[in-house]
Amino acid sequence: MQQSRKEVQRPPRNWVRPAVTAGFLLVFFITAWLPGGFFSHDIVEWVQNYAPVGGNLYFSALLAGIPIFTMFLLLGGLKKPAHVAAIISLAATLLVAITVWKMPVGLAFNSTMLGMLVAVFPILWTLSSAVWIFNMTVESGYFEVVKNSLGYVSKDRRIQTLLVGFGFTTLLEGIAAFGAPIAIVTAMLLGFGFPPLTAATVALLADTTPSVWGTQGMPVVVLSSVTDLNINELSAMSGMQAPVLTAFFPVALVILIAGWKGFKEIWPLTIAVGFSYAIVGILISKSGPYIVGIAASLASILTILFVLRFWRPKSTWLFPGEKLPAENSSEKRLSVWEIIRAWSPYLLLIGVIGLVTGTPLKKWLTAISTVNIEWPGLHNVVWKLAPVVPHSEPYAAVYSQPVLVVGGSLVFLAGIISVFVLGIKPAKAAQIYISTLKKLLLPGVTIVSILGVAYLMNYAAMTYTIGLAFAATGFLFPVAVALMGMLGCTLAGSVAASNALFGNLSVVSGAQLGIDPVFSAGTLASGGTMGKAIAFQDLVIASATLNKPGIEGELLRRVFGISLIFVLLLGALAMLQLHVF
Repeated sequence: MQQSRKEVQRPPRNWVRPAVTAGFLLVFFITAWLPGGFFSHDIVEWVQNYAPVGGNLYFSALLAGIPIFTMFLLLGGLKKPAHVAAIISLAATLLVAITVWKMPVGLAFNSTMLGMLVAVFPILWTLSSAVWIFNMTVESGYFEVVKNSLGYVSKDRRIQTLLVGFGFTTLLEGIAAFGAPIAIVTAMLLGFGFPPLTAATVALLADTTPSVWGTQGMPVVVLSSVTDLNINELSAMSGMQAPVLTAFFPVALVILIAGWKGFKEIWPLTIAVGFSYAIVGILISKSGPYIVGIAASLASILTILFVLRFWRPKSTWLFPGEKLPAENSSEKRLSVWEIIRAWSPYLLLIGVIGLVTGTPLKKWLTAISTVNIEWPGLHNVVWKLAPVVPHSEPYAAVYSQPVLVVGGSLVFLAGIISVFVLGIKPAKAAQIYISTLKKLLLPGVTIVSILGVAYLMNYAAMTYTIGLAFAATGFLFPVAVALMGMLGCTLAGSVAASNALFGNLSVVSGAQLGIDPVFSAGTLASGGTMGKAIAFQDLVIASATLNKPGIEGELLRRVFGISLIFVLLLGALAMLQLHVF
């Protein structure tokens, strides 16, 4: 009898998630027919208000920050699962946008839907493709070869952190953004034997400063497009800021995993890695943003390989409890072909993306595959006002994606080729992909909710309210604009999105203080990089890669302090540039 009671009690719990999902879908479907909704034929024009709380900008900014405070509190303070925190934050954002900013209900839910679509494609598309490649490498057994081949370079965890954690992450950021570097490198470090949280923390932090260049300089291209400023001047300005901080990031990573004592034993190599990246980044950035990230990362990787030919640390540092594998002279040494085949998915990844993005093929594929949708009910119906923009103008809402050129499609193509190179049967590869999608279900809910929050805050003007509050800082404007960039990246998940969000605002606000617009916009982009490690969607990507949903709060606590320190250092550097030099 007792057993039957337990069986009777199980179904209600199984129906909770489907019921909640159905409820959300029903609400979005109903609101889509309201004025301003996706299916509505009623045109609703709505003017943004940047100080809806009694005309007071600062009180309004506090209320606009409710979604952000909610997310940080639930994740970092109350240790709630990320998908729970994201859904509650989305509900809070809708409530504030509709009741305080007086945004029409249809428009509010419609702008959220646009953000959700962007989350599915290209972000989740990129994440699932990247994790699929790693899972196939593991399933084929070749990841063991990857690990063993890395041991030929060094078994020292500090050097692995510099080579793979920093060097390979920054290289991938230059060729495949949207979280792919975090997913791939986290999985690789985990496979090498790094503790899960350490693997994710290293990947998150290493992906910060190179994100100012993104893939093919895209963040700077976006910044130039929204501000009408010279792209080479913007590139040079960011090149005098972000790479300077990058010089010290390898130091932070080594100290993070091995402590001060561990760093002192390899400080010459660590310094050389950071400064090689910085010097090349500064020099190349003067000619434009397109190859800065790739060139600088290759410089850091080659520096490691070159130095290790002539110098090795006195002792091999391992994680506590690890033992150095005994040397076995009878052990079969890996052939060059085995090593190449094992690394082939990542070599193919670099090759495919490099071939497409670095040749005229990109322009042709973009032309034949770009999807442009003027979002029904939302496109050009929301009006932005000064000082966010120089003159009143409609807020465009266009979903535009070059389907065959986005990072996820190129990563997926590399995965398809890897199926045959690794010798995996197509049916097995498909099974691995389906399994990957299942594991990404909850992280997918989180990312969809977070992008919904970001887009809703943009169209409701809540983000601009916060930005204006940051901008009204006078002498401390360089620090404020760096923090503004960090906030934008935290919300939207990328420096490019942060630049699109706050680019004009930084220029207009700086102009009111007589500050060079190139300096304002460049500092915004550099500050945006410091939000990369704490961006909600990136935290979810890292936890999903580890297959440990619910650890986002712990990851946030690990990376937040370092991110805050470096953004304040950036602010101090910008203050010196503006007021001293």
